[in-house]
Amino acid sequence: MKRALTIGAVASLVIGVSLPAAALDSGASVAPAFADPGDGAALAAQSLDITVAAAGGPAKDAFSATEAVAEVSTYSASTYSGPLPAGFGGITAWPANAPVNDGFGYRDGGEFHGGIDIMCGYGATIVAAADGVVTFVGDYGGYGIVAIVNHGSGVETYYSHLSAGLATAGQWVTAGTPLGLSGDTGYATVAHLHFELHVNGTKVDPMPYMP
Repeated sequence: MKRALTIGAVASLVIGVSLPAAALDSGASVAPAFADPGDGAALAAQSLDITVAAAGGPAKDAFSATEAVAEVSTYSASTYSGPLPAGFGGITAWPANAPVNDGFGYRDGGEFHGGIDIMCGYGATIVAAADGVVTFVGDYGGYGIVAIVNHGSGVETYYSHLSAGLATAGQWVTAGTPLGLSGDTGYATVAHLHFELHVNGTKVDPMPYMP
């Protein structure tokens, strides 16, 4: 009996202070790898190869823990300004018809928020912000169900926390094409769309480029 109680106490102690493995990764570097996206047809024919630099999934848009968590993300707040790369036609559609609740950058607690949160509620239709090729639709760690669109010239957009995907990898989309339905999958406390703009692998504040 004494042995059983000791093991139970130890198990309780361990469980009481542990976080899931996914939560301990405060921002794993994720690099979708594909060829130069100048040709939509060629890009569509490729499979998406995702490399995660640390266990537990990709970088999360919002997660807090009292425990110290090692920073392994290669992303940082961007100082990018000026026009987007030549060859990219620009963002021509809002991905959701709702107000922005949380912006890009560092929060009060030092947590980096790599996109904008659009408070569209649950089940709203999320659309492509610009023409491009869908390179991934599915579960993506802290992002939950995400759709990723490559627009060429090093520009990508991420549409996160979806409740369902409506597009498929390899699909060519134009601005306004439905990609999925909003939700609260991944690290999200309320249904919304977390929208990111990446330029050459760096997260960039999308607000200056929104239509």
